[in-house]
Amino acid sequence: NSELLDVDKKEKKFNNDGKIYVNLKALDKITAKTSSIRVSVGETVTFGNLKIKTLKCVSSSNEYNKDVTAYLQIKDISRKDDKQVFIFNGWTFASSPTLNSIDHPIYDLWLLSCENV
Repeated sequence: NSELLDVDKKEKKFNNDGKIYVNLKALDKITAKTSSIRVSVGETVTFGNLKIKTLKCVSSSNEYNKDVTAYLQIKDISRKDDKQVFIFNGWTFASSPTLNSIDHPIYDLWLLSCENV
């Protein structure tokens, strides 16, 4: 029975649509609720007041230290004027989320993995 569950998980993880997906974990610090976010590379998703765009997701080829990195652009859309700027624009690392962290007073985001890389 546990073998069936493992097979189901593997089938869900890999899609045949050819898209690369970025998996993030998000924390709302006010409510202490966490959410899983799955977005394909090149797409934009909204979480709370954050607009998250994924531009790239790659897996390192080093066999001794495997890691996943993603290039993200994140805007805080709570401001209604034209001065919305990126609160984060750069690479983030699954193995070291604090190395290049996303700094926001209400939300935390962590890169978990990439699919179809």
